[in-house]
Amino acid sequence: MMRYQKLVQEILEKAKPAGGLHSVVWVACGGSNGGFYAAHYFLTRESKTLNSQMMTSNEFNLAPPACCGENCLVVLCSMRGTPETCRAAHTASSMGAQTVALYVQESDLTLYSDHAIPYESIAEDASRAENVNSSIALDLAAELLAAAEGYAHLDKMEEAFSMLDDIYRDACEYCVPRAEEFAGECSRDKVIYVMGSGPSMGSAYIFSICNLMEMQWVHSPTVNCGEFFHGPFETLDRTLPVFLLLSEGRTRPMDERALEFLRKYGQRIYVLDAKELGINRIADQVNEYFNHLLFSPVLNNVYLRRLAETRKHPYTHRRYMWKVAY
Repeated sequence: MMRYQKLVQEILEKAKPAGGLHSVVWVACGGSNGGFYAAHYFLTRESKTLNSQMMTSNEFNLAPPACCGENCLVVLCSMRGTPETCRAAHTASSMGAQTVALYVQESDLTLYSDHAIPYESIAEDASRAENVNSSIALDLAAELLAAAEGYAHLDKMEEAFSMLDDIYRDACEYCVPRAEEFAGECSRDKVIYVMGSGPSMGSAYIFSICNLMEMQWVHSPTVNCGEFFHGPFETLDRTLPVFLLLSEGRTRPMDERALEFLRKYGQRIYVLDAKELGINRIADQVNEYFNHLLFSPVLNNVYLRRLAETRKHPYTHRRYMWKVAY
């Protein structure tokens, strides 16, 4: 695959006079911000030389990290040109950082950025899984790591991207009856907890703030499975609906521990297991990094749609967004 080899080489060459590339900062808002989590998680677990940070766009504008300069790459994402993210591209450039924009529609974001990569919307059925923003970011991160310091499993990453869409389509079909059950049982709930850990935290966050809160007006705390036992578990009873993402990888024991407790003391527990979605068709050395790339589109395009239909609340309906000044 190696889609970004030329771009990565150009970025690294430009950073050489300043001492090389030291940092990558992922900047976006909302679901685009959460969509960067897979790439950020990958770099923080695999890189010894590249510092990776994730920041929401306006926080970056108001309090940019000290690393933002000639040794830094800032990767930004916005489908249509969110104003805060456009300003963030300008902020990054003004501080000397190189910038890469991920976009669907051209805007000030692409105008202000050094490089621009188009992506396909996760919400469109015709979009291929390897071409959505989270996949492109992870692919870019893997190629960047390979070029900067070497990465032994780049070939396995590229092989995974080549089969990702097939795995995703099969996962969607598998999840339809499970999503219908979830939607039927939770259609009247005003609160739904979402839990995950490690590589699934970005997907849990997006399901909470975008799918449930923004698109269904359902209150939805996002709880880390490791943190569950340090406060949140006191809210659990047999009436509370909890949706848990059971990831594949090193942090799976955290998810399993939380799930055991949930099933013992709760009753309305819904689980999306990466193993059941077919993630083990991907090589063991890299499949951990693909949890997000399966969870998020399945949640958005299967679970959200079934819930919206059952609640008779169209997921395109908004109370404030794009309607009032904010």
